[in-house]
This record gives sequence, structure tokens and C-alpha cells, in this order.
Amino acid sequence: MPIISLIAAMSENRAIGLNNALPWPSIPADWDNLKKVTQGKKMIMGRKSYDSPHRLWSEAGNYVITRQHDYAVDQGFEVVRSLEEALEKCTDQQEVFVLGGEEIFKLAIPIADRIYLTIVHQVFDADTFFPTFDESAFDITDHMEFKAGENTPYDISILTYQRKGS
Repeated sequence: MPIISLIAAMSENRAIGLNNALPWPSIPADWDNLKKVTQGKKMIMGRKSYDSPHRLWSEAGNYVITRQHDYAVDQGFEVVRSLEEALEKCTDQQEVFVLGGEEIFKLAIPIADRIYLTIVHQVFDADTFFPTFDESAFDITDHMEFKAGENTPYDISILTYQRKGS
């Protein structure tokens, strides 16, 4: 089984989305980190994340979880019915990334080995939030800070959580 990693950016009030888009303007430092960390890895996302205007994709493979039976996806994406089905298709990988949204994160957190989490140090209006999780079950193995103006319009922290014992 591959390392199961979640990757997300959230605000101080745990906001991750508003009207199916990020609640803040693009943060180049975060995007640069996301591309570096996920390059060449398979990605799993929910239908709403797939439908978002800033959809991510990987040449290695992309799985969209939906309950809609006739849901059509673009070339390079495959529809699956559950997180478990997506993970079964990733057994050839060393690490696989779960990109969200909120409902998919709720399913994946209990089995996640690693969480890459950007914290935007602002509060934003949102309709989608990153779930709370037991941070004591993880060690922080990497921590980067960026101040507003350093390739970001906001102060941000980029943390890597590694599940203890994995």
C-alpha cells in the first residue's frame, strides 16, 4: 500500500473553499510547494474538487470520487465510486495524494500517513472547511514560514505532519 498523503491549504478558520474555488487569491509559494511535492504522483479528488476552476492533475494518474453513475471526466482522469477503490488503483505507487474536498478529507484523515498543510494566516469567508484531526497522532517533520511579500500576499506556514509509527 502506498503512503497516503493529504495536501491542502486552509485559513486560520480552517476555510478551504468558497463557491467551489479557493477563498483567497493565488499564493505562488504554496503552488510551488504543491507542484514540487506532488510531481509524478497519482492524485485522488472528489467531484467538487475536480469541477473547480483550478483543478490539479498528474500525468501519473487522477481519480475522481463520485456517486454520480454517468459522470464524465476529461482524458487523464478516471471515475471511481469510493476512496478505497481509488487506493486500490494506486498500489503501484510509493505515495499517493488526496486533494480534497472536505468530504474526501474526512474519509482520508483516519488512514493518512502524511498531511501537507499550508496555513494562510488570515480569516476568510467559506462554505468548505478542512476537518479537524488529532494533531497529537502526528509529528511535524517539516515547517516553512513565508511572510507577506515573499512570493505570497499573506503570511503562510507550510507544515508536514507524519503519523507517529508510520
